[in-house]
Amino acid sequence: MSLLHTLKTTRVERERYLTGSTWEFDINKMPGFQMERREVLPSRVKALNTALTAARTGGPIFIIGEVGTGRTTFSLQLMDRIESNFIWIIGSQALSSVPFSTLSVLATQLPHGSTGTSPTELVTGIGRATSNRTQWIFLDQAEYVDQQSAAVLKQFATAGNIRLVVATTAVHAMPSELRSMISSPNFMRMELGPLTYDDAGVMLSEVLGGEVNSSAVTSLLEFSGGHALHLRELALDAQSTGALSKQQDYWTLNRSWTPHGKRTTDLINARLSNQPEDVREALELLAVTGPLPLPIARKLMGQSIYDAIDAGLVRLDFVSENPVTGERTEHVRLGAGLSSQLVFSSFDSSTLRRHINTIDEKLSWELFDAESRSRFTRHRLDMGLTVPIRELLSDVEQSTSARQFPQVIALTDLLDQQRVDSPDQLESLLIARADALYELGKPEAALALLQDHLPTGSPEIRFIAAKIAYASLGRLELAEQILEPRPGDPPGIAAYLLLIRSRANKVVDIASLRQYASMPELRSEGRASCLAHVLIEKSHSGSAEEAMAEYVRISSSPEWKTESASVRSELLFAFPAMAFALGMNPAQFAQLTVGDNLKEANVDHGNVIVGIGMGYLESGMASQALAALEQAIGLLSVGDPYLVKGFAAAFAAYAASLLGDRAKASYYLDMSRAEPEVSGQILRPIAERSLLSVVLDLEGEQAAEDLLHKLLAEAESFGRKNLVMRLLLEAWQCGLLADASRLSEAALQVQGPLAATLAGYQTALEDPAELNVGQLVQAHIEGGQLLLAAQLAASASERARVLGRRTVASHLLGLSVDIAQPLEHVNTSALGRARVDESLLTAREYATCIRAASGASNHEISQELFLSPRTVEGHLQRSYAKLGITDRRQLLAERVATDAGVLQAAEDTLALPVFE
Repeated sequence: MSLLHTLKTTRVERERYLTGSTWEFDINKMPGFQMERREVLPSRVKALNTALTAARTGGPIFIIGEVGTGRTTFSLQLMDRIESNFIWIIGSQALSSVPFSTLSVLATQLPHGSTGTSPTELVTGIGRATSNRTQWIFLDQAEYVDQQSAAVLKQFATAGNIRLVVATTAVHAMPSELRSMISSPNFMRMELGPLTYDDAGVMLSEVLGGEVNSSAVTSLLEFSGGHALHLRELALDAQSTGALSKQQDYWTLNRSWTPHGKRTTDLINARLSNQPEDVREALELLAVTGPLPLPIARKLMGQSIYDAIDAGLVRLDFVSENPVTGERTEHVRLGAGLSSQLVFSSFDSSTLRRHINTIDEKLSWELFDAESRSRFTRHRLDMGLTVPIRELLSDVEQSTSARQFPQVIALTDLLDQQRVDSPDQLESLLIARADALYELGKPEAALALLQDHLPTGSPEIRFIAAKIAYASLGRLELAEQILEPRPGDPPGIAAYLLLIRSRANKVVDIASLRQYASMPELRSEGRASCLAHVLIEKSHSGSAEEAMAEYVRISSSPEWKTESASVRSELLFAFPAMAFALGMNPAQFAQLTVGDNLKEANVDHGNVIVGIGMGYLESGMASQALAALEQAIGLLSVGDPYLVKGFAAAFAAYAASLLGDRAKASYYLDMSRAEPEVSGQILRPIAERSLLSVVLDLEGEQAAEDLLHKLLAEAESFGRKNLVMRLLLEAWQCGLLADASRLSEAALQVQGPLAATLAGYQTALEDPAELNVGQLVQAHIEGGQLLLAAQLAASASERARVLGRRTVASHLLGLSVDIAQPLEHVNTSALGRARVDESLLTAREYATCIRAASGASNHEISQELFLSPRTVEGHLQRSYAKLGITDRRQLLAERVATDAGVLQAAEDTLALPVFE
């Protein structure tokens, strides 16, 4: 059964739960309910296999998990694999006090079970029915089984008449007779934890009926608290409001969406409705405040906070312990899959006002940490309550530094009604609101907000306006006009003007940018941005090792850990350029601190996914790259504050071209050209380099050569030696550059292991031998550059064949084929493979090549096509000549689209916080 089908039966399950019904399953014969094999969630495969092993011992198996965590689904998957004929009993709270009620229902499901109604007749009948064949029973909602039935079930399980799989919320909640079975020597206990990223991806694909954008998986999983039923309802709520829509064939979530739909509200109300009033009150207060230190929570909620902890609805987290006094610091936060957003959506404004008054009466503002303060201030503003300007400024600053832009908007919504004590205070609030509007994809509104303040505004307000004009509206002239020097301008204006021009790919004085990176007059974000552009230019110019070393030193320092998310994100902007210059791939990202920094900096998901796609392209994994980039483009289609879509489309066109998908390559090339020229900003030349092979394939050699000469001239005018090298490398691999000497000469002027390897190309290709070529190929493999390694081996093989060194040529070709195996359907001129082009071949030649490309031998092909092996070989040789290859190993099999590996890479880099 599909997971979607499983989830759709939950309503039916609840109805049967109320009546204490049982279901009997036979995989081949089950009227009214069809049981199918369903996909096991990735994180639960190991647990399922462990439970299957335990089942062979005959002991009871207990599955522990909250309602809605997928406990029943997991148990059914287990039962399906243990025994095709089992009985499913669902306990009933209404019948839990009725003696032998569960046993009565069980008796009706057993063949030749008791027809009597007395306890003795029931027990005798069940014993008779199970005396010759052990019966498997799945006991769901076991906490609601009556005591008498539990005692009989235990006896039958001990005697071997029945075997039990028991699902419950907690062992202590079950009847004592069932609880005592944990002392059985063969007892097995399985605890189901929260959903993982991979689990959520599988589940959402089932629920929505299609592939889901990595960003949507991340956000919905965070909102759900890892709770399966919450995840499903959140996804359907978002879908019903249009916040979750199909973009580039991926379900994509608008990042500004917050949970407030009817499905989610009803679900949370249903979960909390049976809780005592004081426990529900504690949960609602904790939703308003967010996580709190235990002493503060105790002061606010009294004993009820402990009742909520005992009920499993609030989590108690150990933070630290004083080594001298032994005093523990503990925080409380919502648990059981509940999040502040979910609980907050379940009560009305009058309840919120009452909770705010309670908090105001019992706690002072200073007791909250910065994040909780800003959240509480937002709630007060929503209720129309007055907030002192000192508190508002502090909370806005905290939210801005943490890149919690929806929070900033909420805190400054009534800016025109807010009393301020000075123009500086008003300007601080204006800057914060404008920057948040820009980040959330509303640049026109952001610029309009600042327009009247630009003639007399500070450097910061003018820079924010200029940044919006350039980065989000593509209007460089307006940005420069806003920052045009005026008499009496402070030094910060010159710094910001230089920074904008650097972003716009204009030649600037890097030494001055370096000075501005330490200028105390600039805000810390401005200084970090200047430094990022210094590191980018160093990477472009050929000094990427120095740039990366400086980045790692800064990001590993103790001081860095105290920097705000906004400062971190500015410096992280440099990482893609450094990684590109060094030829790094996703596997190498994990070796640096960048993974942690992405999460702490709350970096935009679209930018992160584009980075993942770029990394895959560095390895040559074009299928995975295209899948990631299409996800990014889908996400950018619902919000592109930084104008990155055209930048991403250029890489998508390149990936499609590597895969031989000319239609997609053309589509994304047009998309890239249709977007503003500022797309990608200072990183844009990296994307433009990737278009060489696309233009060659779609528009011909002359157009590609013109583009190459243009891009080389631009890179040389900037002194960007690394870009020159990469342009020449791309020209060599797509066939525009026949001789590698120019490439090797350019590589000698560039730092890094990639450049060191490329510097050896000329010698290796002039006089190819297995040793010298093998060393360079190994260097590429160690760098994760599989495509470059396979291309070099293939090109050296062809050169050896021309020189008459057939043994060397054959060995090198074999090496290339082996390396290129993970690069499914990827081809370049240097790689020298051939797609089986039906338009170039006869019907027999095409049929022969298709089978040869799939790995069939001549003998196998001859039998399938009713030809002699000699005829098959003749067809192949003629086909090789037409396709421009010499060996069957160079044939490419037909492509089957896949995005395998994309979600795993996203899990490592996209697990970013969704702030409450």
